[in-house]
Amino acid sequence: MPEFRAIRRITESIERASILDKAVDVDRALVRAVARPRAVRQLLHGVPFGHPIHPLMVQVPLGAWISAAVLDLVGGTGNAKAAKTLVGVGVASAGTASVAGYVDWSELNREQLRTGWVHQAVNWVGISLYGLSWLQRKRGNHGAGRLLGFAGLTVVSVGGYLGGHLSYRQRAGVSEHGEVPYDAEA
Repeated sequence: MPEFRAIRRITESIERASILDKAVDVDRALVRAVARPRAVRQLLHGVPFGHPIHPLMVQVPLGAWISAAVLDLVGGTGNAKAAKTLVGVGVASAGTASVAGYVDWSELNREQLRTGWVHQAVNWVGISLYGLSWLQRKRGNHGAGRLLGFAGLTVVSVGGYLGGHLSYRQRAGVSEHGEVPYDAEA
């Protein structure tokens, strides 16, 4: 299907986008400086668990946002309040998921770093849209809140696609021997 080949070409062009290298290098240095203590890096990377925790942590915001979208589609006063709560839970939990992702990202190769940088940038746009969605809902403007929520879900879906590409196509964080990092003493 030609449309899917176009998506793959766009994604592969991100891998080769050397124009991103300066931003990638600045952000990578910042992540490494902030997460310098070994214990912090290992915890955020998921070493005590035997695999990265970022993929697990993204389930909370995504689950909350998808649930809010379902409630928004169903409609109703009670659902509007519940959807606002779920959007807030998603926004609040997205930050910690991002922090863990940054630690994983900072250890990748150049092409993976570029894809990961765009993945995080796209997701921060989506998180921002959800923050605005929550704010509109809090102010009682549920129509605008729903629209911003659906826009946010669309954007984080693109970010999720890039995260999947990073993990499965580019094999980010996957050992060539199939092993996962594990430190029994961590």
